[in-house]
Amino acid sequence: MSHNKVPFDLTGRTALITGSTQGIGFAIGKALASAGASIVLNGTSEESAAQPSVDALKEFGGDAWFCQSDLSQPGSAKQLYDEAVAKAGPIDILISNASVQSFTPFLDVEEDAIDYQFATNFKSSFILIQLACKDMLERGWGRIITIGSVQEENYNSNFSVYGALKAAQTHLVKGLAKTHSRNGVTFNNIAPGSIDTKRNKAFFADPANLSSMVAKIPVGRIGAPEDCDGAALLLCSDAGAYINGLNLFVDGGLRLKADPPS
Repeated sequence: MSHNKVPFDLTGRTALITGSTQGIGFAIGKALASAGASIVLNGTSEESAAQPSVDALKEFGGDAWFCQSDLSQPGSAKQLYDEAVAKAGPIDILISNASVQSFTPFLDVEEDAIDYQFATNFKSSFILIQLACKDMLERGWGRIITIGSVQEENYNSNFSVYGALKAAQTHLVKGLAKTHSRNGVTFNNIAPGSIDTKRNKAFFADPANLSSMVAKIPVGRIGAPEDCDGAALLLCSDAGAYINGLNLFVDGGLRLKADPPS
């Protein structure tokens, strides 16, 4: 089998990244844009608020667009996919990153919170994968990557719904990797650990919380959104063409269990 002489070159490829005007999604967008890909950003913000992110990606020389959607709403996933295709053409890479979480003790979780997280974190991802997979198989190339969480493996009862749905998403990806990986299409999951994103700012602003978390991470620091972009670039590129069905933890070792007391 021949390989691309520039294995990380994504020139001519188009990526749709959900939840991507900031944080991990935007960091991945920058990495793919720097490799030559055109990017469709997505989020719930108004288009004017997302424009700086779009402009930042265009500085890499490729095209960039923004599609607004609230993926918790019925029909939103298909609407997003159709709008992205209408603006950018065929989608070669899908990064399903958008998610919501609720910090709530297990016994206090209410039904509407379950429904909201299910719609955003799993159902929309399922539908987007379904739509993208069909088109990718017909064209003969594609990369589908979901963004999971260290909570898939490190259970926290305050994130019981979030962790369970991320684990379900990874289970779906692994199953699809066995049944639908042909014609150059692969499926993988990236599971970040404790990352310094807007979602976590308030938690890390407390020095005690920050110190406690860092103490659990073998590499000795909180992750940055950019710590996830190399993994995504590898999995999206020809260099990662034989990587399929992987759950790749980008967590500094947070998921690893401490040695028992001697």
